[in-house]
Amino acid sequence: MFTSLALELGTLVDAGVAGRPVDVTSLVAGLDEEGLRVLEGVARSELSRLPTPLFEHQDSALTRRRAALRQVAAHAADRLGRPEELIDLLRNDWLRGRSVVPLLELLRAHGLVDEANLTARLALFSAEGNEEERIEEFLTAGGRPPDGWIEAVRAFARAPSPDGWRDLLRFTPPEVYYHRVRSTLRLLRRLGVDPDVVFELATADAVTPDAIELAESGLVSVATILERMNEGPPESRALWLGLAARAAFEQGDRFGATRFLSEAYRVGKDGFFPTIQAMDIREEADDELQAMLDRAGVPRFED
Repeated sequence: MFTSLALELGTLVDAGVAGRPVDVTSLVAGLDEEGLRVLEGVARSELSRLPTPLFEHQDSALTRRRAALRQVAAHAADRLGRPEELIDLLRNDWLRGRSVVPLLELLRAHGLVDEANLTARLALFSAEGNEEERIEEFLTAGGRPPDGWIEAVRAFARAPSPDGWRDLLRFTPPEVYYHRVRSTLRLLRRLGVDPDVVFELATADAVTPDAIELAESGLVSVATILERMNEGPPESRALWLGLAARAAFEQGDRFGATRFLSEAYRVGKDGFFPTIQAMDIREEADDELQAMLDRAGVPRFED
């Protein structure tokens, strides 16, 4: 076994050095626990014999050989229940511009669902084209949608309504409800549904992060936010007013932003104030708006 694995490892590493794809998954797929331990040991032994380059990320035959051996050792360790090294490698690959999807799939496979979803949402900020689509598909799959779900969402998007939203989610299992809602909201935005409508759906049960992001982006009308405020309990008014202030600011309404923040601090109770929205507006405000906020009683925030 040792000899055959060493030969397979050598062939794979030579491919990596030559710049060809390194198919580590196929190498480890058919190995039992003993074979994985032997493979990891051979890879780490070979790695220990190689000199450490002055610049680890410089492209050279040495760095490519080291990278191939590290991949093999990390994949073997992952199969043996030690995924930390492979997670680090895939995270570094992502930070250097490669796809984040292998990292997301590995995190989810090891039950690190929250970390996977957070990483996916971070990656979406800079993803484009096919990569963006793959991340969106990953997030959608996090809610474990049934067959035909995407088609059902597309049909709903053509005529969205509160009753249709409830029907769409009616049989969603409780354990995936939160992720199903969030992934569906993102899909509706990609399908071009009016942001005001998506905001109303995103606040049907509670204030989701997607609703906050929509409001703070300025895509949702102030009137829609205030309508939601009037439907909620009095103790939540400061939250809604803070979102209305941020929306007004993003839409160029400085007076509205000041008025809503002032009202939010007047009605806020027990520490529930729109601190984040106020800080964001303060950070971007010019001297004139800073003075308006001062006169309105909106606090300043020291670093």
